[in-house]
Amino acid sequence: MHKPFSEAKAGMKDGMMRDKNKRNGALGAAIGRDLIRYGGEILNSEEMRRAFTQRHHTLSTVGAHTMRVAMTSLAICYALQRLHIRTDIPAVVKGALCHDLGILGRNEKYHSAGECSSQHPIDSVEIGNRLTSGLSEKTEDIIARHMWPVGKSKPPNSLEAAIVSTADKIAAVEDFVEGYEKKRPGIRGVIREINNRKKESTEWKTKKES
Repeated sequence: MHKPFSEAKAGMKDGMMRDKNKRNGALGAAIGRDLIRYGGEILNSEEMRRAFTQRHHTLSTVGAHTMRVAMTSLAICYALQRLHIRTDIPAVVKGALCHDLGILGRNEKYHSAGECSSQHPIDSVEIGNRLTSGLSEKTEDIIARHMWPVGKSKPPNSLEAAIVSTADKIAAVEDFVEGYEKKRPGIRGVIREINNRKKESTEWKTKKES
């Protein structure tokens, strides 16, 4: 008697899952495009390569954490766009990608966790300026204030700084969840999209030069 209802319910569930996967795929592609467009020079840097080799938050790496922060920050920006609230996406991308690069080599640079907490945002701003053609004042503030309310950090002074700071806390919780990276293919999907974009860009340049 209830079979038609059960089949309809199952069909509805399958359709919702397909829609969700389609939306997630589109979101990952959009994130990948914006990361390459506005943060390509940072992603291609030796510092970012090193970031994926340094342990962070016990079960993660600086690189994986950075990608989570960037992905979450952009997802928030896209959600705000749907509400007709504009954000400075280039500043968000550069701020998110650079916010923890100052942590690299922390055991050699800092004498305590407190020193690392207060000093690495300052060092991250310096590295960000070195890796790019120069960070905007807003981007510098995003990086410098991302630790708030921890330690001596000043509170965010822009919507973009609040977005990255919030994304940083969300990503930090995710970092502590054992095996989270294996359960979340989104990170790998975005990195795959970035690599595809790099390959397409290289092939285009080669074809143009020939």
